[in-house]
Amino acid sequence: MRGLSAIAALAVSTFRELIRSKVLYTTIFFAFAVIAIASCFGVGTIGDQGKIVKDFGLFAISFGSTMFIVVSGAALLNKELQRKTIYNILSKPVTRAQFLIGKFLGMFATTAIMVGMMAIMLLAFCFILEGSLDVLLLVGLVYMLLEISVICAAAIFFSALVVTPLLSGFFTLALFLCGRSAEYLLYFVKSPEDGSVLATVMRCLYWGLPNLAQLNISNLLVYGKTPTFDHLLFSLCYSVSYSCLLLLLAAMIFRKRDFN
Repeated sequence: MRGLSAIAALAVSTFRELIRSKVLYTTIFFAFAVIAIASCFGVGTIGDQGKIVKDFGLFAISFGSTMFIVVSGAALLNKELQRKTIYNILSKPVTRAQFLIGKFLGMFATTAIMVGMMAIMLLAFCFILEGSLDVLLLVGLVYMLLEISVICAAAIFFSALVVTPLLSGFFTLALFLCGRSAEYLLYFVKSPEDGSVLATVMRCLYWGLPNLAQLNISNLLVYGKTPTFDHLLFSLCYSVSYSCLLLLLAAMIFRKRDFN
């Protein structure tokens, strides 16, 4: 129980810190601007106004939340080191693993609220254009939360791995881009029997990188298609498992960090 209380306290502290961040409001403003611009394009397009707004809107929410995690999450641990507050925290009965989990939960909660706010605005735009509430966008919101859980865990992992926030943010963004494009890595493999070095590397990257394309269902939602329950259940298990793996590796690395 003491460990859960420590994690909850760290999560609340991280949430309060990020919710006051200028990066958060800048990101929300950017996403709102993209959705508003998409609505203008949608009004001037014949026949596919709703599809254009949904496509641009889902892209804005996904990209905006990812950039918030990259910018804020990458510097999350570095701020504690610079302000030397990490010494006070770890001097209390708080393990380094609990510290990382608390930071992860606080960042995930902040990003989830941001995604929810942007999703409400997107729903409002679609309701104005189509005269009906598209509940499929709420399904897309669930998948986005699964994706940002992996990205948040990646930001914590790279923050524990490298010292500078710049490298941490770069690696987090690179992991997101590679994860979205993981399925294309197998295009470099000529056949299943291909045993070349390039084919072996591509297979390792394909199975090692997070398959974020699995969690990106924007195309389905735009055209009114619903993912199956099996797909949702698999995506849930996959994102939770991958996030836990990244946090476990981060805790193992962070345990060996020397702050002197």
